[in-house]
Formats: sequence, structure tokens, C-alpha cells
Amino acid sequence: MPDRTHLPLFSMSAFNGLLAIRRYLLNHSATPLSDVVAALKRFSADDAYHDYETAVSLNSLLTPDANHSDYAVFFRQTLSAAIQHSSPWWTRLASYGRNRLRAALTENEQQCFEAAHLFSASPSSEILGWWDALAQDARAAENDKRLLQGRTGEQLTIAYETDRLSRLGITTPPRWIALDDNDAGYDVHSFDPGPVAPVAKLIEVKSCAREHCEIYLTRNEWSTAIQRTPHYRFHIWILPERRLVELATEDIAPHIPGDCGKGQWQTMRITLPLQ
Repeated sequence: MPDRTHLPLFSMSAFNGLLAIRRYLLNHSATPLSDVVAALKRFSADDAYHDYETAVSLNSLLTPDANHSDYAVFFRQTLSAAIQHSSPWWTRLASYGRNRLRAALTENEQQCFEAAHLFSASPSSEILGWWDALAQDARAAENDKRLLQGRTGEQLTIAYETDRLSRLGITTPPRWIALDDNDAGYDVHSFDPGPVAPVAKLIEVKSCAREHCEIYLTRNEWSTAIQRTPHYRFHIWILPERRLVELATEDIAPHIPGDCGKGQWQTMRITLPLQ
């Protein structure tokens, strides 16, 4: 038999099987699920051929008080439960609009969304709320991912600078500024050799994925870079190989936008490589 744990939860056959199970349990609440499925297969011509293996898995995800009387509402509740459980990759597209997400769905998945009236041309406030909640979850997940990626870069810079300072004979360790003050304009305070004593090396840390290497720079970070040149550096970690690209202020300067009229830039994106 196939391993059901790796089969998709999103299919009309499974959703309809779940609905049949829930409706049967309304009048036979004490019946074991295996007996419910057997009864539906034996005595209901309409419900005999649903995907009950997946439906039973869905049943464990859905709350007991799910709405069985409204077909579309029930499907929306089932979709929400299945999405929360399996975190399908296409949920990240929710914040870009329905059409972007719809294009990423399989035929089975699209049918489930259609049955839930989620692609309605005139959506109700409840449907709008469903989409807004999904988009909010997608943005939160993306923010969590970026935060984790950023922290990884900062940790790599601390380790890199600790080793570099040791080799230079500088005994003062680098300080992780961003851990205590995320508005300082840089993330790590390290050191370079000076004519008499070590001088400050202020590092703004960025990280990016190898497949899509771009960084975001705030106006505050750039203002600090200008003010603290030549003691300011950018550490860009390319993940997952943990490859470091170190840039000076003058390397970034040609890519900084200008203000125009009453407009003033606050955040900018730079795609690597810069050369």
C-alpha cells in the first residue's frame, strides 16, 4: 500500500469523504471511524468511492464544531485546517493575490478552492477575511524566515571576526550590537589594526540565498555608512554555502537611489553580484 502520510490532502474525493463522515457522525457520534467508513461504502451509492483514507486524516485536523450544513463554509474550514497542518509551498503566494496562488495549484487543489467559493468574483466579507488571514500568515512566515536568515548571518560574522581578531592579535572580542539595538545602523562592532591601537570596524550584516541573492538596505544604515566611512563594512553571507562577500561603502555607493521632488527613499534593494 502507498504511504498515505506523503499523499496530498487537497482533493475533492477526500474533502467529500470527510463531509460524508461528519454528516454520518451527527446521528451516530459514538461509532468508530472505521465502522463509519464501512457503512458509507456499503450503504451509500453517492459516498461509496471517496478517498476515505485521506478523509480520516483530515478528520483528525478539523475541529468537532465544523459547519456541516453549508458546503462552501465546510470546505473553507477544511482547507484552513489542511493548510495549517501541511504548510504547502504555494501559501507563500497568498500575499500577491488570488490569481498568483491559483496559477500554482494543481487541478485537484483548484477544485477544492472552487468548491469553497474562494475564487468568487464577488466574495463575501467572510471569504475576504479568509484570504486576508492566509496572506497575513504568509507574510508572518516570510518575516520569520528573514529574521532567522539574518540572525544566521550575524552569527557567522561574529565567528568570522572573532577568528580574524585572534589572528591579528587583537584581544578585544567583537560586539553583537544588533542583539541589543536594532536601530544603531550596523550589526557588529569589530576592530581593525590602527597606527597606535585598534580602530573600530562597523559591520552591517546581510544574507541571501544563492538562487536569489539580493539585499535590502535602509536609509538609516546607509546614512551610518556614510558617516562612519572608512570604518564601515558590509558583510554579505551567501547561504547555504556560507560564502562571505565583504564590501566597502564605495562599492555600494553607485547603487544608491537619489531623492526626487518631495519623495525620499527609505528602503532599497540591491541584486548581487554588484560587478
